[in-house]
Amino acid sequence: MSRIENSKWKLSLAGFTAFILGSIFYLITGPNLPGILGLLTSAIVLFFLNAGYVIYRKIKAKKGKEA
Repeated sequence: MSRIENSKWKLSLAGFTAFILGSIFYLITGPNLPGILGLLTSAIVLFFLNAGYVIYRKIKAKKGKEA
């Protein structure tokens, strides 16, 4: 559990989980394609934001070791 709590990809995992749970909810209550596409869009945006953050932290850590 602590591995997930300390993960660099926690934001992406949250977006993916929200997409899966929201999709299941929308499919159970009634097919709502715009809602599912909205959740997918938000999960993709969260992934790209998180990827940028992880890359930024990696570059920053590399520069810190050189100094």
